[in-house]
Amino acid sequence: TTAAALERFTINFTITNLPYTSDLENPDSAKFTATQKVMNTLLDRLLKDSSIGPVFQGCETTDFRY
Repeated sequence: TTAAALERFTINFTITNLPYTSDLENPDSAKFTATQKVMNTLLDRLLKDSSIGPVFQGCETTDFRY
């Protein structure tokens, strides 16, 4: 049995109740790290319950922008 090849994909969306601050530009800031953790958790839950759930390996938030 061969392992399935991983394929990365990008999701872009707008969070209307999260005011953007310059802290979200800095991956080393506490606000970026906390927001990233929350987003990864929520997206993981959402995508694991979707049609791609059986093969979903997890997500990584890489950027926030205005």
